[in-house]
Amino acid sequence: MKETERNAVCIIVVYIVLWYAGAMFGFFPFSAGDLVLGAVGFTGLLIVMAMVACTCWIIDTIKKTAK
Repeated sequence: MKETERNAVCIIVVYIVLWYAGAMFGFFPFSAGDLVLGAVGFTGLLIVMAMVACTCWIIDTIKKTAK
């Protein structure tokens, strides 16, 4: 269970660090006229990345359990 908690905390910390890095660079890939629109697009991208990381984590756990 300790590895699960560590992975969850790592995902949260990386998400927050990437969000603040994106804010420092003006949410670079999403250059919109309004800063809020850029923040929403960048946040959506980070959420999708977190979902992919969690999905890979779940698949890896299922494969380990099946063996």
